[in-house]
Amino acid sequence: MQPNERDDLGRLIRQEATRHAPPPALAERIRAGLQNANGAPARVPPRPRARPGWLQAIALFGAGAATAWGLSFALLLGPAGYAIGDAVADSHVRSLMAEHLTDVASSDHHTVKPWFAGKLDFSPSVVDLAAEGHPLIGARLDYIEGQPVAALVYRSGQHVVNLFIWPDSRDGASAPQVLARRGYNMVRWTEGGMQVWAVSDMNATELQAFAKLARSQMAATPP
Repeated sequence: MQPNERDDLGRLIRQEATRHAPPPALAERIRAGLQNANGAPARVPPRPRARPGWLQAIALFGAGAATAWGLSFALLLGPAGYAIGDAVADSHVRSLMAEHLTDVASSDHHTVKPWFAGKLDFSPSVVDLAAEGHPLIGARLDYIEGQPVAALVYRSGQHVVNLFIWPDSRDGASAPQVLARRGYNMVRWTEGGMQVWAVSDMNATELQAFAKLARSQMAATPP
């Protein structure tokens, strides 16, 4: 091979060939070996920084979006709201485990609503959602953080929905907020001076649809 051909080949290799950086441990051994052989430290090219591929980019975006949503929701609901959510979830679980789902078993809201008279210092709205596929099966008196609340119980397919209602100090209505606590989905809102929590093991979309129906009818039939 002529000298000019060797030069051309070397230039082509430097321009087009893929360079592979050694692992850090191997690079250190090479550096130490070259230093021992020549008496002077040798420079090993730094390992190139890998650029994130499209999968990594999507993962980073998703993590960032989830973090931002979680922070914004935490600011919206606040620590007190999460504590109440845990208490609501605990009450839901107790009602299923202790076989104490209802104190009064009835699908007639005209029977359920009077049952609360004398047991609570407020009158909860008891809505009939049977036509929409969520029949009322009864109600019970429950306690959330030491406060007596009304618990209306609905059946939605194979799922049980507990609808907790108690007075709220704020007069205005608030838009529904969706969250998950203790492995259960929840929808929370305020309406007509009442705080309402719907909790179930149904998926979030189905529970939101249930809550939308309940909220609509409760607004139309205030306590």
